[in-house]
Amino acid sequence: MKIYLQQTQQQIEAKAILFDLDGTLVRSTGRIESILSDWATEQNLVVQEVLDYCHGKRTIDIVRHFIADEWVDQNYHELTAQFVQASSDTSAIQGSLKFLELLNQHQIPWAVVSSSERVLIEARLKAAGLPLPQVMVSAENVEKGKPDPTGYLLGAQLLNTAIADCIVFEDAPSGILAAQNAGAQLITIGSLDQPVSDLHIEHYEQISLI
Repeated sequence: MKIYLQQTQQQIEAKAILFDLDGTLVRSTGRIESILSDWATEQNLVVQEVLDYCHGKRTIDIVRHFIADEWVDQNYHELTAQFVQASSDTSAIQGSLKFLELLNQHQIPWAVVSSSERVLIEARLKAAGLPLPQVMVSAENVEKGKPDPTGYLLGAQLLNTAIADCIVFEDAPSGILAAQNAGAQLITIGSLDQPVSDLHIEHYEQISLI
């Protein structure tokens, strides 16, 4: 499989693709930030500090970072329930449906590797009208979240593909570091202030399979 980046006329070759979820395949960041802002206010935390820390992180890691141990479980479950309830607000990133359909059509293996729980991955993909992958690596599957590379390494393993032969699509700093630490090829996506990869797209209509 070769992916062609239209704007820069670059090509990248791989055998499988690993996608982050929020901000990469689907757009739910705004609702997530709203929930976390309300939670931070309720916990007498500095809202901006929470928002700066949270992008790409597992909910459990966010809670552990800011909350005393005895209150972690309660806060984690309450936040997760709110995220599930808000999943209906999720929308697909431009061109993502067509791109995933092309991958399925050409039998190119792909997986979602997300800091979200499996129930959230499924709910957000369904709400966005996107197909479910055969392989998902969720928050429950790893002991350490991004930027630890374990999630992407596990995703490659489950697809029976060497990580160096995988392309990771990412938008969050912690996820970008995870992909780099894993040794994957990287395409960043979205409106990043300073893209850290030479391979960057705003959305999936800017790439094609060749």
